[in-house]
Amino acid sequence: MLILRVLIIKIVLLSSLLFSFNNRCSAQIINSKYKIMFWNLENFFDPFNDPSTSDDEFTPKGQRRWGWNRFAKKRNDIAKVIISTGEAVSSDNNISEINYPVVIGLAEVENHFVLEQLVKATPLAMLDYKIIHRDSPDERGIDVALLYRRKYFKPVSVNYYPVITSDTSFKTRFILYVKGVLEDLDTLHVFVNHWPSKFGGELISRPKREAAAKKLRIACDSVFQSNNKANIVIMGDFNDTPDSDLFKKVTGNGVDNSNLYNLAIGIRRLGEGTIKYRASWELIDMFFVSSNLLDRNEPVCCLDCAMRIFRPEFLFEEDKIYLGKKPFRCYIGPRYNGGISDHLPVILTIDKMWENPSKIGSFVP
Repeated sequence: MLILRVLIIKIVLLSSLLFSFNNRCSAQIINSKYKIMFWNLENFFDPFNDPSTSDDEFTPKGQRRWGWNRFAKKRNDIAKVIISTGEAVSSDNNISEINYPVVIGLAEVENHFVLEQLVKATPLAMLDYKIIHRDSPDERGIDVALLYRRKYFKPVSVNYYPVITSDTSFKTRFILYVKGVLEDLDTLHVFVNHWPSKFGGELISRPKREAAAKKLRIACDSVFQSNNKANIVIMGDFNDTPDSDLFKKVTGNGVDNSNLYNLAIGIRRLGEGTIKYRASWELIDMFFVSSNLLDRNEPVCCLDCAMRIFRPEFLFEEDKIYLGKKPFRCYIGPRYNGGISDHLPVILTIDKMWENPSKIGSFVP
């Protein structure tokens, strides 16, 4: 009788352990993370003169004395930052892997050549990033672009939306739109922005950013017309802070599935920023997401606190005038400073939340 009781206890304990083990395995299967990054690279120019743009200052004989050595240093430093965003994670079979950004939006890149140099002539080559880019009408020749790891993200279609203002002589960057599939789980609609700056003052420059906001919202509405539960990720340098009422033109009316949410608002309340103007930090680089991406019952989703500023120590230098620290920028005025960018990168984390792994492969376009 005693032997039978011991045997029953062992069976119960074994069942409990198996249940616990299965739960842990399931948790590994249904919850993995993907990172999306955005970064304004502060004048990522090659050292060659382009007669079609105003890039003369970024040449060896130009005002900034921009030669190959300075270009190569900046290229390598950018790659170092991207690689340093990687974090060790455990895969389903408990093998440790590094979680690098699967999609990277970039601003202030001159052309396809500098992007090719970045992804092929640096250690980034081992991550197999591909490039989506097109020259924009911007007079200085700076563009937005998208890098993606084709192992995880497969583009389906690409479009470039021009921002047209009442000033017909003004030319600015395209809004880049990429529709793609995230690891056969679900479709993402990605927009990369670099809105007009405040050069000339708020009053003069505001209508230009209003035009960009209107164009972005029209583009998003065309996506929602096809699928009112579309997963939209908007990233960029918007040259305005989250509290600007300009973004009301982007976010929607707050009552339907076509809402877009600014994930930078919480960070702004903490006083953090991506650039420093004199003594103040300003947050102008940010992410917006559609309401569907905030739903934890969907195959891919994110939290409203899923955005963060990437701030490793080597991206800063001492601020000798206003105290504290500031971004370690490449140039201060015309003087070469040896840094990387006057902007800090921002990162968005997206979770995979399939409760049933058998669902993988069926997604809504």
